[in-house]
Amino acid sequence: MFKHEDVMLFPVEVTGSDPRAAAMLQEQFGGANGELKALLQYLVQSFGTVDPVTRQLLLNIATEEASHLEMVGTAIGQLMAMDVTGKSAGPNLKPAMSATGDALRDAPSLVQKMVNVGGVGPLVVDSTGAPFTGDFINSTGDIVSDLASDVAAELRAGRVYAQLRRNIQDPGLNRVLEFLEEREATHSVLFSEALERVQDEGIVKEQGYTAVSHRPPALSQPYD
Repeated sequence: MFKHEDVMLFPVEVTGSDPRAAAMLQEQFGGANGELKALLQYLVQSFGTVDPVTRQLLLNIATEEASHLEMVGTAIGQLMAMDVTGKSAGPNLKPAMSATGDALRDAPSLVQKMVNVGGVGPLVVDSTGAPFTGDFINSTGDIVSDLASDVAAELRAGRVYAQLRRNIQDPGLNRVLEFLEEREATHSVLFSEALERVQDEGIVKEQGYTAVSHRPPALSQPYD
């Protein structure tokens, strides 16, 4: 069972409206390394995980990823607070923070789609407008390969947040991105520790070790 509390895991307060930054942040809402992907991946994996400790870890982190998705979506909504008519600000922002119609005309096509289709909120797409797909979810039913995939997923997500911080000049948003980047690092450590605990289980245990499995391929010259 899941419960929602009307409080952010970390306060989301962007400094000002920035539709271009909103489009960039879509990468972590509906992209291949984003929060929706992480939430669904860990949740789906938990259903097929027999080990109770690993299953609980997957559910705990999946729940936090839902909070991260809420933060990213809220930030996108604040960044998209556009005063297209010149009469009123977007939701939860002072009129002075709202962008003008010029920001819409000069923005990428994804921003215009967010305005016309998404109600100036996030869409389930990445920063290029490509839609989210279930193909992003890695779940094999093998505890070792799934956890290895989860470690990599957290490292990739952290990398994206680091790149976003370098390219977005909004102090308020960057504090949020820094928090999310640090949480991804924490998750990667937790998954790494879980992987070490079960490293001899699953497909690794079933296949066993032979002389062939320890023989590196001599496909490049010179090779010692």
